[in-house]
Amino acid sequence: MRIDYVYKICTKKEWDNLKQKRSWQGSRSDIKDGFIHLSNREQINQTLKKYYLGQKNLILLILKVDTLTNLVWEKSTNGEKFPHLYSKLEIDSVLDSKEVIGDQYLF
Repeated sequence: MRIDYVYKICTKKEWDNLKQKRSWQGSRSDIKDGFIHLSNREQINQTLKKYYLGQKNLILLILKVDTLTNLVWEKSTNGEKFPHLYSKLEIDSVLDSKEVIGDQYLF
């Protein structure tokens, strides 16, 4: 199965920082883990519920897979494969951004 897009949940402040600096190393937890945590379309809502429950000012970044350098699909603690970006996220990889309302994202 070919996946054309992956997604990054971030805060509005992190998104503003990426737009200003044109590249981003990720959130604190991304930097700590050594890669930027991403999700495929089916994983977005579980990621929101597990890591961002109750948070406000969240943005969903839609990223083009073919523009990402060092994207690796790896098993997480639950055995499911998630996309991990082992490089900076460049602004040119962001196709679109959407505001997250509540604890679930609806396409």
